[in-house]
Amino acid sequence: MKGPQLKEETYRILKTLAEEKSFRSVKNKLSGVTDKEIWKAISHAASMLKPLPGVEKQRIVKVYVDGAAVPNPGPSGIGVVIYDEKKKKIKEVKKYIGLGSNNVAEYKALIQGLKESKKLLAESVNIFSDSELIVNQMKGRFRINDEKLKRLSQQAKTLEDKFEEVNYHLIGRNENRAADQLANTAIKKFT
Repeated sequence: MKGPQLKEETYRILKTLAEEKSFRSVKNKLSGVTDKEIWKAISHAASMLKPLPGVEKQRIVKVYVDGAAVPNPGPSGIGVVIYDEKKKKIKEVKKYIGLGSNNVAEYKALIQGLKESKKLLAESVNIFSDSELIVNQMKGRFRINDEKLKRLSQQAKTLEDKFEEVNYHLIGRNENRAADQLANTAIKKFT
């Protein structure tokens, strides 16, 4: 869909969303419309707005994520480092997330990275993680048996729908040092 047709569809979806105030109602009223199409309409409308002062729209971002628990399970933290297309660091997050396992921390770092990317108005996101489990589960290569991890994975999948594209890349620990240091610093600050 291009030009006038895209604008017309965006208008139709957003008008119904404003009237109905829920995705479910929009999908009931506009037969065949999916959550992804609603998010695309919102994204298209947002792309026509001027960014907030201090927020520059990012077409593509590289997001390095890491979670840590010391001991495992134990006090845990997350680290997120976001770079723009020119490899310039544009955002850093470190956060203590309480007691949990390393895998839960990894997922929470991923979710935080996706949320921060949306705040930056990113269209396409490349996630870099040294967690073989997270990367392969999000790519659908590994099954998720743990209920808590299933819920976190679903939360991440829901956030993925807000972007044109999300890609996952498995990297070595040395390549993820910045995010790892943030996660570990977050733990030390609160323990």
